[in-house]
Amino acid sequence: MADRNRSADRISQKTLVTAVLVPSFYFLEWVLVAATASVFALFKYHGLSDGQIWIILWGANLVVSGLVVLTNDRLGVDLTLMQTLRNLITATIKKSKWLGRTLEIVLFIRLLIWDGPCQLLIFFRNRLPDKTVRILFFVAATGLQMFVWIKLYAMGYEGIADLVKQWR
Repeated sequence: MADRNRSADRISQKTLVTAVLVPSFYFLEWVLVAATASVFALFKYHGLSDGQIWIILWGANLVVSGLVVLTNDRLGVDLTLMQTLRNLITATIKKSKWLGRTLEIVLFIRLLIWDGPCQLLIFFRNRLPDKTVRILFFVAATGLQMFVWIKLYAMGYEGIADLVKQWR
């Protein structure tokens, strides 16, 4: 009976930790989007090129995303919910290969462009054969994601700059 109570306590503690950390992770993600946009605007204002800003933010993206993956693994808590989603899609593939693969492709595009390389790596980790391939995949994904975001930030910055010029 005592073992069952300890097991139930561990499960409820893990559930509580997950209930706190997962929303915190997604809140942090939005804070990072705002911070990245602000850093882009600051660098652009000071005359850095899009390429220079991309390299700086790519490096920052590598560090932050890497920390998320390490934290996810070390805590043993599915912070990003990607392991859970991987399990759901794997179950879907067993029922309908076509639907499961379609969901994987759609999710891959969303993770690559929006959610980020940490979630992409966590989701597809078991599909990548070894550590070297995972690292290369991670580095390429962070670079591509930051390239897309730099282009979006540049369009927004130029639009806001044009608007400010008109008001002067």
